Amino acid sequence: MNHSTHALSVSTPLAHNFIIEQFQQACARRTSTLSLTANENILSETARTLGQNRHYERYLFNAQAIDGQCYAAEFNGMQVEHFPEVETLKALATQAVQAMFNAPFVEYRVLSGVHCTLSVLAALTEPGDCVLSLAPESGGHFATGPLVQKMGRHSVFLKLTADGQIDLGDVDRQLQACGVQPAAVLLDHGLTTRAIALKPLRALLNRRGFERTLIIYDASHTLGLIAGKAFPNPLDEGADILQGNTHKSLAGPHRALIVCRRADLAQRIEQTLSGALVSSPNLPGLLQLFVSLLETQRYGQAYAQRMCANTRQLHDALADLPGWTLHPSDTHLLLLEGELARQAAQQLNELGIRINNKQINGRDCLRFGLQEITRLGISSEDLDALAHIIRNVLSGGANGVDRIRLAHICQRLNRVHYSFDQEVD
Repeated sequence: MNHSTHALSVSTPLAHNFIIEQFQQACARRTSTLSLTANENILSETARTLGQNRHYERYLFNAQAIDGQCYAAEFNGMQVEHFPEVETLKALATQAVQAMFNAPFVEYRVLSGVHCTLSVLAALTEPGDCVLSLAPESGGHFATGPLVQKMGRHSVFLKLTADGQIDLGDVDRQLQACGVQPAAVLLDHGLTTRAIALKPLRALLNRRGFERTLIIYDASHTLGLIAGKAFPNPLDEGADILQGNTHKSLAGPHRALIVCRRADLAQRIEQTLSGALVSSPNLPGLLQLFVSLLETQRYGQAYAQRMCANTRQLHDALADLPGWTLHPSDTHLLLLEGELARQAAQQLNELGIRINNKQINGRDCLRFGLQEITRLGISSEDLDALAHIIRNVLSGGANGVDRIRLAHICQRLNRVHYSFDQEVD
């Protein structure tokens, strides 16, 4: 539980002013802050407006509309409000998802990437089952192993090779050590710069007689690239489940999606969510997600191509930095490896460039994400200027001029592109 030592009483007459002033100051600071974090994006104003509408601060149960009624529905024998306009938007979003991912079944009620993993494993595996997932040092999510163990499943980590592919020899050894058929292999990569080949993994599982082992692909980082046809669809490559949160390369709210092609798996996931893991899925965020998916259907291919192009441009601009090793990338992510990554991340954040430091195979690196500045329409010239600022910081030579240059870049990134916002005069 969180604990605070701040002494302000919210009952004082000044509480309202204090709260508003604090956030007004923060908002002013944000106008000169640029985000290169790989785990966030920015909503369009169109999507944001739906989530800020007080009329939708309501429960939305997975209810069935009552025949002949417009606004009455039933959920577990309880009469509840029906939202026909929400159902219309949901139907359009469903058509968009089905087209973008070439899959008939979609589940919107999951709230985050971790909630996806929890929900899918609860639905499709049993206590005592063996679940393989990516080791954290290979880019796997830090929460997956503990989550699997807490659910009463047996967690086994697999590794990636130096070129970012599944170490099939290691997987084969792990399969032999398990002694039983694993229920699932979960690929939850947080450092995705290259597509992971799934067909060799599927072939290995089949050779071992493990045809029923599910491959679950968490595309939290690449979901927008997949939707935009700039990254292979894991469902085409042998994955049974495609899941992920929706606020990274897919420029939506902090929510998630589960997509699949098999009716039996979809039914088990739906029943598990309805019966145990979701009551109301937060209507404001759901509306924002529906709008974001429709925007992705219309603008997603151009957006994905531009993300990748911007990444290549930044890669080329940072390629020869002394003391740093830049990994090749086919996505919106860049990994810049160096012993001073932690200190550099602090310096960049203090300057106003939001960035994360990570580790890959025990080595420190900076993880850049180009998705947000691409959606804000950064120009080629401003991207070159940004690269120059980053080079100065990483070379130990940042100065006051760099802060001014950064502020000028931020001032020009004042509207959201690849969205319905651009249709408003």
